Amino acid sequence: MSSEDPDGVSYEVVVNHEEQYSIWPAMREVPLGWKVVGVGGTKEECLDYIERTWTDMRPLSVRKQLERLAELPPEGGDVEEEPLEGAAARDSLVEFLSRGKHPVAVSIRPETTVDAFVDCVRRGYVHVKFLDTKGGTELGLRLDPGAFDDNRTVLERGEGRLQLRADLTLNYERVRCVADIDVPGLRGEGHLVLLD
Repeated sequence: MSSEDPDGVSYEVVVNHEEQYSIWPAMREVPLGWKVVGVGGTKEECLDYIERTWTDMRPLSVRKQLERLAELPPEGGDVEEEPLEGAAARDSLVEFLSRGKHPVAVSIRPETTVDAFVDCVRRGYVHVKFLDTKGGTELGLRLDPGAFDDNRTVLERGEGRLQLRADLTLNYERVRCVADIDVPGLRGEGHLVLLD
C-alpha cells in the first residue's frame, strides 16, 4: 500500500490542544498549536484514522466544563422542580406568549432610564423582557422610527403610553411582538401574534 495519494502527496494526522483532529501534508511544517500524532499515509488512510479516533466532536474544554457542571448539585439545593402538567407541558414559548397579555419591562444597558428608552426608540431598536417566563425572555425589537411620529409628544415629555410593534423570528416561528409600555415606569403588557 502506498503512503502517497495519487497526486504524490503524503499526509500526517495532527491534533490541537482541544483534541480536534485534522490532516496536514507531511512535507510541510506543522502549524503552531498542532502536533503530529504519529499516523501518516494517504489522505484516505488519515481520514479513516480520524473517523475511528475522533468520536466526540466537542472541544476538550467544552467536555471538561460539561463534566464539572454535571458534578454540581442542582440549583436550589435538594428541591426538585415539579414537572409541568397538561397543556403547560406541551406549550412552546411562542404559544405561551401568544395567549393573553404578559407583564413586560424595557431592558436597556447599562441603565434603564426614560431618556435611554426614548433614545432607543428614536434609533429604532429596543429590548423588551417578558417577565413571566423562566429567567425572563428578552426580545430585541427593530422598530420603524417613523411609526412614532404621532406619539412625538409622548417621547418628548417622557410620559404616557407607547405601543411598540416589531416582526421577528422566535424559535423558528415568524411572530409580531406587541408591547404597550407605560413610559414613566418602563413597564407594561405584551404578547406575540403568530404570522403566516
